Amino acid sequence: MVSPLGNGLAAFWTGLVGGRSAIAPIRRFRADDLDPANAAEVTGEEGQEPDRAGAFAVGAAMEALDSARLDPGMVDPARLGVALGTTLGGMQIFEGWDVATAAGDAPPPRLERVPYFATAARVAGAIGARGPVVTTQLACASGTEALAIAADWVRAGRADVVLAGGSDLLCRFVVAGFNALHATADRARPFDRARRGLVLGEGAALLVIEEAGHAARRGAPVKARVLGTGAAGDAVHMTAPDRDGGGVVRAVRAALADAGIAPSAVEFVSAHGTGTPFNDAMEARALVRLFGERTLPVNSIKGAIGHTLGAAGAFEAALCAETLARGVVPPTAGLEEVDPECAGLDLVRGEARACDVRVALSTSSGFAGANAALLLGRA
Repeated sequence: MVSPLGNGLAAFWTGLVGGRSAIAPIRRFRADDLDPANAAEVTGEEGQEPDRAGAFAVGAAMEALDSARLDPGMVDPARLGVALGTTLGGMQIFEGWDVATAAGDAPPPRLERVPYFATAARVAGAIGARGPVVTTQLACASGTEALAIAADWVRAGRADVVLAGGSDLLCRFVVAGFNALHATADRARPFDRARRGLVLGEGAALLVIEEAGHAARRGAPVKARVLGTGAAGDAVHMTAPDRDGGGVVRAVRAALADAGIAPSAVEFVSAHGTGTPFNDAMEARALVRLFGERTLPVNSIKGAIGHTLGAAGAFEAALCAETLARGVVPPTAGLEEVDPECAGLDLVRGEARACDVRVALSTSSGFAGANAALLLGRA
């Protein structure tokens, strides 16, 4: 991954476990007229390219392949795929085009060749994939849906290996848009009594989804198993979620049915947890409806890296895989006093908690009532 906590999985994990937050005033573009003007930005060389979303994704893909000890040349190119979620694609590039045109300057070269699906296509080109390639757009559930599609391809025999996840970037367009919705705050405080809104983030997270027999034959270091996936729509409002979490409940139940397991088997939830008043209350109600008020550790990573939009679910999937492998649940950065509306959850805060987790759930929710759920099991 490429994250605001630093490039690579190790930096991401160390930052999360330490309760660190990468949220700070925006530095990369002019933000003096934006209010709020905080975000979680990626630093380093990937953040300097014109096609930042593509650079994030390729950087994450290379680390994923290295971690999986997988040389793309070991896979039949026709059975190597890419599934990548995004909400913005090349938006920053088109912003640059508009600025250049308004100033009477020539736009940077080759921008006309960076369409919305370019991020997935760039990853496919970088690894030599000639199998199925798709860009998912399910708002902030895009990364989770990309992982679900990848798992479906492998199950159906369409691919042996799929690089799947999400990549998104920060730009003036998206920050101004969320500010206009009055959905943002200076600090992300998931499930906290004083939460006021989300803070945006950026980056990319990709995972190697591989057919079990194919992985076994090459001695792959397996971190987790995809048990089940699910998706559901609220059909309530263009931006606000179903206040009772109906879509989340249906998505999780679909994932449980896909996995063939009962709710009692789930031992950890990586919640969407945006830090907005409506989302967190809705999600808390949904999780209590699903699991009851039992001791089930729950956290959110958005107080640490912000809301990374189309990449959010992929970051959560990586977190779940690490929790399954390490037996540790990171705390929720920004959470100080649990909102009474969320009191039915066992929210991990303050410091990391040792947990023997065998099944982990990640939930994602997005605009237009898009909801997705991913169940991972210990390897």
